[in-house]
Amino acid sequence: MSDSVLRQADVDQLVRAIKEGKIPTSKDSLVPLQSASRLDVRDPAWTQERVIRRRLPVLDLVFDRLGPAAQVTLTKSLRFPIRSEGASIELAKFGELRRRFDKRPCLYHVVRLDPLRGLGVMLFDPAILYALVDALMGGLGVGEYPEDREVSEIEENLLRRAHLDVLRDFESAWKPWFPLKVEQVRCDRATQVASTISDEEVCHIGKIMVAGDALPASPIFFVMPYSSLEPLFEATSLRSGEEIDLNWRVNLVQNLRSADAELRAVLGGTDITTRRLRELAVGDMLQLERLVEDEIDVLVEGRPTLKGRLGQINHNYAVKVTSRRKYGTALQDRTAGQVLVRKGLITREQLAVALVDEHINRRQLLDSIVDRGWVERRVLEAALHS
Repeated sequence: MSDSVLRQADVDQLVRAIKEGKIPTSKDSLVPLQSASRLDVRDPAWTQERVIRRRLPVLDLVFDRLGPAAQVTLTKSLRFPIRSEGASIELAKFGELRRRFDKRPCLYHVVRLDPLRGLGVMLFDPAILYALVDALMGGLGVGEYPEDREVSEIEENLLRRAHLDVLRDFESAWKPWFPLKVEQVRCDRATQVASTISDEEVCHIGKIMVAGDALPASPIFFVMPYSSLEPLFEATSLRSGEEIDLNWRVNLVQNLRSADAELRAVLGGTDITTRRLRELAVGDMLQLERLVEDEIDVLVEGRPTLKGRLGQINHNYAVKVTSRRKYGTALQDRTAGQVLVRKGLITREQLAVALVDEHINRRQLLDSIVDRGWVERRVLEAALHS
């Protein structure tokens, strides 16, 4: 037993010492805590800070792809070379980022990440905003911005095209791992965006740094709430964007086809009392609840799969297969999506979206596919029942 664990004798000795007054128990004997502070464990901010959270691993790969794509997009918009100088991901509260731009002119581009819940935000550093404005107005793309006013409505309209192009790059960067559809909802100012994401919300904050000849290194932020991306921990992996080895696929199919499966033919069954069971003797006859001409069940790995009739071949019992069993629950089977992909009705990307939609919104797989207008329900049901 470890020395740090109290034995029963130690406990008895401690209780005896308290009763005999050798250990003081009055309030005056307690050591005052000089730096004690009041703690309310019901406060959401306290619980948010102490929930163990992990970064979504695939985000590093997404932003590795996003940096070069945004570099090309901004080069076209600014009409002079822009270089990407690295990307980073961090977990932080949204309020920490928002306070950095409270007194600086900026626009928060609120976006929807379909099929995920909640909203995300794209935020350009003010230096990039005004470099774009300067370039679009025929200047050299100098990122000098006024400190005493917000971005005007005219400037917002000028920047709209460039911002949408960067959002398309962000959407494309996700495609090898998960087909997110990114839609811009609106542009908010600093005071308005607080209603979109609360300051206490923990977010994945991705940042890419870009720079040019007249533009100092400046960040572009992509804010995604942790709660929104949580379903993607299971739906994505670091290898999901890689090409599948064709030899591995062929070997897998061959091995599956040569695998053994247990098959049983069930002649029938009956119910008897325990008294009757105890009285059974050699030679007694049990009448099954099935006629001789009735079909019998054939079980594959314990699951009724086929129907057949009992017969004989070369003095051995045999079963002639007459039909396959149909299941009413086939539409809810998790393998239904793979069947639809194999038959070419939906793509693997569409299946991934439907599965996440099913996880988030508790919507059946087929309902998600039909509601998105990909395939008609009658076609799906016919494919799964055939």
